[in-house]
Amino acid sequence: MADFNPYRPSEPSEATAGPSPDDGPPTEHALGESRVVPWAAAWFFFILLSYSVVRPVRETMGAIAGTMQLQGLMLVSFFVMLVAVPIYSVLVNRLPRRWLVRIVFHFFCVSLLAFSVAMNAGSESLRVVAARVFFVWVNVFGLFVTSVFWSVLADLLSSDQGKRLFGRIAAGGTAGAIAGSLLTSQIATRVPTASLLLLPIVTLQLGLWCAWRLERVVRLLPDEFGNTGGQTGDQPAAGGLLDGITHVFKSSYLALICVFLVFVQAAGTHLYFQQAEIVAGAISDHQEKMEFFAYIDFATQSLTLIAQLVISGPLLRRFGVGLTLLVLPVVYLVSFVALAFHGTLVILAAAMVAARATGYGITVPAREVLFTVVSREDKYKSKSFIDTVVLRGGDAAASQVFGSLRNLAGFSFATLNVWAIPAVIVWAWTALQLGRRQTELSQQQSTES
Repeated sequence: MADFNPYRPSEPSEATAGPSPDDGPPTEHALGESRVVPWAAAWFFFILLSYSVVRPVRETMGAIAGTMQLQGLMLVSFFVMLVAVPIYSVLVNRLPRRWLVRIVFHFFCVSLLAFSVAMNAGSESLRVVAARVFFVWVNVFGLFVTSVFWSVLADLLSSDQGKRLFGRIAAGGTAGAIAGSLLTSQIATRVPTASLLLLPIVTLQLGLWCAWRLERVVRLLPDEFGNTGGQTGDQPAAGGLLDGITHVFKSSYLALICVFLVFVQAAGTHLYFQQAEIVAGAISDHQEKMEFFAYIDFATQSLTLIAQLVISGPLLRRFGVGLTLLVLPVVYLVSFVALAFHGTLVILAAAMVAARATGYGITVPAREVLFTVVSREDKYKSKSFIDTVVLRGGDAAASQVFGSLRNLAGFSFATLNVWAIPAVIVWAWTALQLGRRQTELSQQQSTES
């Protein structure tokens, strides 16, 4: 969460360079950013800490379920998103930003309490149903809370500010994920699952307090800070209920973001299916599976933190969004080639850690910069639709395709990994095109302002 100097390149461009020590007192913008970043990073810290506690529980259930049940659960997740997004759009239309955040996060806290009670019940059938619902719920939870968080940040910060600050803010979340993964790895075999689910309730509430402090800080900043200076935070977003969805189909830029993210989800789902099968064959004990996944998360988040503090900022500022987005397809390309020849637990673990660390540490900050150049309505409504329905739709479609090829057609994962290579190449081309469009819109926005 510290304000590290690696985010200032040795030869910064005039458009993005911050004040040097010889430039005199910090500007109001610099002072404002120094006050916003700690509270935003702290909020994200508690969000990802909460997610890192519940994620190993979901992964364990996924490994137990197997590929066939995973197909069904991912498809259910997609349909749940189709219902959830219109409800969220109603809230966006009726609530100011600070109340929107509170309602969403309180809902997930109440849900966690209900799951804890259900998993502690004496009925075995109730626990089985609760476990399956929980798998779907975690998918919804992980996407919605992060989408709301980044919508608020895209609302507060400009494109240039996002390139400078999103990596550092994301690092706060990664620190929380490391803490959550380490904590879960140590207590997973000692604490019942029902009791473990009570911890995220506390951490989500602490995150809400940080969000409240962030809103208070923004209100005291100059009106011209970032995109909104907090003024529009008191007003609900404008537009109709389905505008966020229709804008995605009307805007070539938003549609291109969707294509890129579908590739992200397809690659991740393909790797996730291999994870479920390889881990199930290598580790038999359920508690040991949970411990293994917790250690994978810990390694992932440790590398993610390094990427966010040392790599993502310089990449975005020196090479732009396009080349930064290109890194993840390259990592998946190498991973699929390696797994095609050596589908072992060690190679799988290395691939999972590399892909997730790159995705969270480099791709996420770059992806969120994409939304700094769209309208406020698109930041909340269209972004929510993209971050939930499109992402879960990508999961659902990929799960049906890969699951059917694996279970019905009988293809091995080695064969599927080879077939995935051409798709990854198209994905890489999409990343470059998306970066070019973001640069054009950012320049257009600067000219108009």
